Amino acid sequence: MPESVVSDGKRFFVSNQGQDVINKDGDGFISEIAKDGKLIALKFAPITGVLNAPKGLTIENNVLYVADLDRIVGFDINNRKTVFELTIPDAHLLNDICKVKSGLIAVTETTSGNIYEIDIRTKSYHVIGNVPTVNGISYNSAIDQLAICTSGATLGEGAVYLKSGSGEFQKLPNIPNGFFDGIEWMDDNRLLLSDWATFPTKSFGKLWIYHLKNQQPELLLTEESMADLFYDRATQKIYLPQMFKNRIVITDKKELEIRHMDQYNRLYQYGVADAFVGGLYKGVLPLKEVKLKGDFGLGAPDMLDGELTILDGNVYQTKATGKTIEPENGFKTPMSFVTFFKADTTLKIGTPISENALLKLINGLLSNKNSVYAIKISGVFEHVKTRAFPPIEKKPFPPITTIFDRQHFFTYSETKGTLVGFYFPEYLNGINSKGFHFHFLSVDKQQGGHVLDFRGKTLKIELAEQKNFELEIPQDDAFRNFTFETKRNEALERVEQGQ
Repeated sequence: MPESVVSDGKRFFVSNQGQDVINKDGDGFISEIAKDGKLIALKFAPITGVLNAPKGLTIENNVLYVADLDRIVGFDINNRKTVFELTIPDAHLLNDICKVKSGLIAVTETTSGNIYEIDIRTKSYHVIGNVPTVNGISYNSAIDQLAICTSGATLGEGAVYLKSGSGEFQKLPNIPNGFFDGIEWMDDNRLLLSDWATFPTKSFGKLWIYHLKNQQPELLLTEESMADLFYDRATQKIYLPQMFKNRIVITDKKELEIRHMDQYNRLYQYGVADAFVGGLYKGVLPLKEVKLKGDFGLGAPDMLDGELTILDGNVYQTKATGKTIEPENGFKTPMSFVTFFKADTTLKIGTPISENALLKLINGLLSNKNSVYAIKISGVFEHVKTRAFPPIEKKPFPPITTIFDRQHFFTYSETKGTLVGFYFPEYLNGINSKGFHFHFLSVDKQQGGHVLDFRGKTLKIELAEQKNFELEIPQDDAFRNFTFETKRNEALERVEQGQ
């Protein structure tokens, strides 16, 4: 199973863990491939001795270093001989490795969270940081910054951290939790990360490009089980070890966008609107599962505790107190609908515009009034009025139409942010809510809620027509026993009865 790829600009090497990725079984090895991925030598190293479950790779002064559970092993790339070996007694799962300053390499240990700096001249080492479940690591010598990513305690809550010079590791904001594996510097402003998304795998994976200047992530979808990637700055090619398919995928950003285009703009919904507004407020679906279905959307929190907004893969909960938080992955929702958003129509407005005028304008842009559209409106707003409900605390749960007096309202003036919303056609009313439906989230992630009114100032409008609609029907007892109101459709009844 291939785990990592590295190159010195001329030659490319791949670590292969064998069948057991965490135990000392002696079946690991390193391969050499050509730039185009063709196999040059299946078992380039070791020519003597063994590797157990080799993972991260780096090259320093023509020596190929590999992390192998509790030791670092180095091979001369010219004669393939073993020229370095260092065991770290406290280590059990040395994972990724990178060159730092001259004569120094850094390696992560996932079990303990330790990040070690190793002097390859003296075979001495010390801990330079500790971040639980640390996995990938990459150093940028031009700006003296060390980037790491983590897997998460249950393989899905990982994050990304940056260490400048001799400072501490600081968590980077706005990038969604994931099962991060590899991390690479694309340039001085962008990081590239591979993300399994979850484990067991869900037939797809993710790549993230994180822009340091504006602290915003950019999503690219991939196939499943992409491990410790390599980015070739000269060719802008991305080398992805697809662990469970035993192959290396060589691609680039544009090719990924084209190849996986059909995975975007596929709407997924959990729950039924009529049941939710009728009192089914108890959360059933964990947010971790929602995130696997999309990076943009709306939802309801467990027990009607505010409003949920999904933007750039993160989930935000605006409570009736006005406070907006990021709930944990285990938090549950009774109803949510999300999509992997990719705009197919974009419009900019540079003058003030009311909600009614803007929605009329957007309505005119909908080429298919009987389709579903995801709509992102970002920019500066003169004002936004939102609402959120306080939590329902005990049964019987009242229909939402009977508790409007419990709503809490918020008005924001001269604020920057995003309206996350959808347009649903008439025939889906009851499954969802017909027409336009928006939630607001400010740039600083402090303001939010269900939108009641707004006036824009300078706006960017992005529309994405949804190609598919998947409805997952809840299987809990409350939904099974819920009584829906009868809706008459005389025409259909006559067709069925042949009259």
